[in-house]
Amino acid sequence: MQRAFIEEAAAQCGYCLNGMIIAIVGLLARNPDPGESDIREALRHHLCRCGTHMEILAAARRAVRYARADRESGPAPVDKTEVSP
Repeated sequence: MQRAFIEEAAAQCGYCLNGMIIAIVGLLARNPDPGESDIREALRHHLCRCGTHMEILAAARRAVRYARADRESGPAPVDKTEVSP
């Protein structure tokens, strides 16, 4: 989710960011492959004061694509490299 928001430059002032991200994470938990109308419905009660609605929608669509790719490729390998204190 964070990567999608960064890559789409969807984070501006931070007023709405937490709510938007939580709404999208919740949507993906309920519906692992949401469409555009599902995304818009999940975000319809959230207000963005900066006007980055288009970037936020793009980030949500990108997050859906990333989640789909993760499901198709399986979990990422765990790095078992020890870190020295």
